[in-house]
Amino acid sequence: MTQKSKRTRSVHDGMNPGGNHGIPNPPVYHASTILRSSMAEHRKKTHRYDYGRIGTPTSEALEGAVAGLYGTSDTVAVPSGLCAIACGVLAAVKTQDNVLFPDTIYGSGRRFIEYVLPRSGVEARFYDPLIDAKGLDALINEHTSLVYIETPGSLTFEMQDTKALIGTAHDRGCLVACDNTWGTPFYFDAAGHGVDIIIEAGTKYISGHSDVNIGFVASSGDVAQLIRRYTVAMGLTVGPDDLYLALRGMRTALLRLKQSENNGYHLARWLEEQPEVLEMRHPGLESHPQHNLWKRDFSGACGLFSIYLDPAISDAAVDAMADNLSLFGIGASWGGHESLIMEAHFKRGIIKKTDARVIRLYAGLEDPDELLDDLKAGFERMRKLT
Repeated sequence: MTQKSKRTRSVHDGMNPGGNHGIPNPPVYHASTILRSSMAEHRKKTHRYDYGRIGTPTSEALEGAVAGLYGTSDTVAVPSGLCAIACGVLAAVKTQDNVLFPDTIYGSGRRFIEYVLPRSGVEARFYDPLIDAKGLDALINEHTSLVYIETPGSLTFEMQDTKALIGTAHDRGCLVACDNTWGTPFYFDAAGHGVDIIIEAGTKYISGHSDVNIGFVASSGDVAQLIRRYTVAMGLTVGPDDLYLALRGMRTALLRLKQSENNGYHLARWLEEQPEVLEMRHPGLESHPQHNLWKRDFSGACGLFSIYLDPAISDAAVDAMADNLSLFGIGASWGGHESLIMEAHFKRGIIKKTDARVIRLYAGLEDPDELLDDLKAGFERMRKLT
């Protein structure tokens, strides 16, 4: 049989009906202690499972399935997407190392960088996400061990030139980590592009129902051994029910992703034509300044994007639009079944600051025309107060 596609793997990987009485889904093992039949048996170091925190058939099923999607030798599940960022970075660096991060990195990730890394003796520097190979090469020094990319940026949605940046980093002997939550393994082949440490918030599309916090760090070879050893040593573990829910969510992840993508385009194309929208930040649209990079590297777009609203629009007008939407919840996160809207507030030091109001939207799984009607009514409310 030919190699299974990601679509098929997402449905079948992690199943073991032959070893589970014919039941397709793996059992949920609630385990801490694992008993042995004798002291002699207890002394052996070859047990597949030693303690619930270190691994069970439930965690093994999910981690193996996600590794299969990414084409890596291992994937570690951790308690959140932020934890995946922290583990992916800390496992790969040491005191006196220098690490480079894009200035538009996910906000909670930035707080980790600014608070934790200096206390670990690691120097972190932020770079313009639109930097080219020559510019990145100039920033790398003898202490630089890791270059981190996030494409697109989670609020401002600029696309990084992955080919140039990864090639330069590797030429200079640096590892590359990538937050691939927006692209997912279905739309961006991070390992195929040369990424060494792939980070994803499984809270989003893999879990998909706004009820699980989980993160994944996917890698291969020596790097995978470093990350696995680090997470075990730190005592990081995911509860068995969340492991199971994430595996169950993965079965329909691609279907949900495609619906979210289609709904996102439906909304973005209308929003792009509205006079209040100064700029549309959706990489899949031709108007995006780095659309060519998205087209080169990605096979699709998820349903998350931003719009830049005219800064002259008042708080009251924006609130009238958003507060009375019937299908869009106001809140962070995304990747679930329900649509969301929020105003972005971010700290940036390098990229040109915009006076515009940055509104981030997530298109969920609702009827696309009903979502659009909801937004149209919201914009009419906003216009009455503008």
